[in-house]
Amino acid sequence: MKIWIETSALKPEHVDQLKLKYRDIIFEQDIDHAYDAEVIIAMPPHVKPEILSRFHQLKWIQLLTAGFNTVNLDYIKSRGIHLTYAKDVFSIQISEDVFSKILYFNRNLNTFFEQQKASLWKFKTAHHELFGSTIGIIGTGSIGTEVAKRMKAFGARVIGYKRTSAVLPFFDQIYYGKEGLLDVMRQSDVIVVSCALSKETYHLIGKNELEAMKPTALIINVARGEIIDQDQLIKKLENKEIRGAGLDVTTPEPLPPSSRLWSLDNVLITPHNASSSPHVHIRLFQEVDEAIFRYITHLPFDNLVNP
Repeated sequence: MKIWIETSALKPEHVDQLKLKYRDIIFEQDIDHAYDAEVIIAMPPHVKPEILSRFHQLKWIQLLTAGFNTVNLDYIKSRGIHLTYAKDVFSIQISEDVFSKILYFNRNLNTFFEQQKASLWKFKTAHHELFGSTIGIIGTGSIGTEVAKRMKAFGARVIGYKRTSAVLPFFDQIYYGKEGLLDVMRQSDVIVVSCALSKETYHLIGKNELEAMKPTALIINVARGEIIDQDQLIKKLENKEIRGAGLDVTTPEPLPPSSRLWSLDNVLITPHNASSSPHVHIRLFQEVDEAIFRYITHLPFDNLVNP
């Protein structure tokens, strides 16, 4: 069996470890010598139909990202190719990033940072705590679960939204359907958006959903910018109809200097940086290693994209 690994996908030492562990597999990094590969391990830009059409024996693609919204799922489905994503590689650091954004607002860190620059010692009352609050998580996958797990340690009530009903660890209640989403938006003191972007979730949070939020609520987006109707969000923030937004993702990216989001004092913007971690490369390697093992031993994938 041959596997094509995109040259920038994994560190050379990790590719060497795979070669030592799976001696019966040919790991090819030169695409010109890989068109007979059965497996591709790559970033989304390298799995476009015009590239995949040259891989006539392709059976499985392992993405090295959590997002797959730029992948042509219809094409992959039409060829019967299995598609898996980097399920657990980014969840821990992104969940930590969620807390950084919430605490930025809850603990008045923006105010104190400005006071520090001015050498100003001035007390400001905090009006919000995670303890006893209701956290609504839109998307209960790997990232949402890691957020929920940590929220329980803070003493928060955690509710979630997913496509179908379920009982999940670390969630006090799961909602589904259009009315279920509105229920989550109405109840929550903090909304955390952590679902995948797809045709079904594009502008999932629009005018009606934003209007359902409490005026004291925060919204944190660590998924994809297009899941929220950004124009409607800007209106809510400009009018102070919600407390604030912590955005690691925007529409478009990079966010242009002309965007009104930059000038709003109730917004914290980070440049799609939530996935940054010193442990990314080892987690990617571990994810790939486990996925290859599952594939060659015919075990079911736990990170399969279902187009």
